[in-house]
Amino acid sequence: MSLKLAVFDVDGTLVDSRGPILQALIEGARAVGLDTPSYEEARHIVGLSLVEALQHLRPEADAALIEAYAHEYKQAFLRFHADPDFREILYPGAEATLLRLKAEGWLIGMATGKSRRGVNRVLDVFGWHDIFDASYCGDDGPSKPHPFMVTENMRVLGVDASQTLMIGDASFDMRMAREARAHAIGVSWGFHTVEELDAAGAHQIVHDFTELDGALNAFEARAVA
Repeated sequence: MSLKLAVFDVDGTLVDSRGPILQALIEGARAVGLDTPSYEEARHIVGLSLVEALQHLRPEADAALIEAYAHEYKQAFLRFHADPDFREILYPGAEATLLRLKAEGWLIGMATGKSRRGVNRVLDVFGWHDIFDASYCGDDGPSKPHPFMVTENMRVLGVDASQTLMIGDASFDMRMAREARAHAIGVSWGFHTVEELDAAGAHQIVHDFTELDGALNAFEARAVA
């Protein structure tokens, strides 16, 4: 059976984290005396590793202030998760697609700007430790759009680029996939617009998980042909 690898971004692709990320950015900025970001500012930096994202968000801040901002951002998320009423929300169809792929023998990877602690929290919350065969994050190496996260998923799982696709909501994901020579599928429900995904080189763009399932099936058919 031909190997097939689907590498997923998390925030904006599987998990609807738009509200918590913006709130953490706002609370962190207030704590260190920086201007609070708008959603329009915030959406452009989601997907990058945290320090790099904050550097892009507030380029006027020096390295020490950015480190303080990163610390306060993390503290905000710890407060969110300490609230018993806090829930991370999956996009409709996300879990069903992951479970289907696993049952059909796909390899499933992760490429996210989250920290390793953030990755482990997501795996714990949704019970996904047995779903993902590999995961690479902002703590492991170069930030998106460098191809590192995709190429490492391929390397450890023994899959080449022609057998690999990357699914993400950000232009960084599309550029990362293209650099790794993997198939790039953009999803329109996250942080970046269809126009931004297209400009970043998405091979195709889908608008819900039903469309994504069709794209995955078509890729599988090509892979085994």
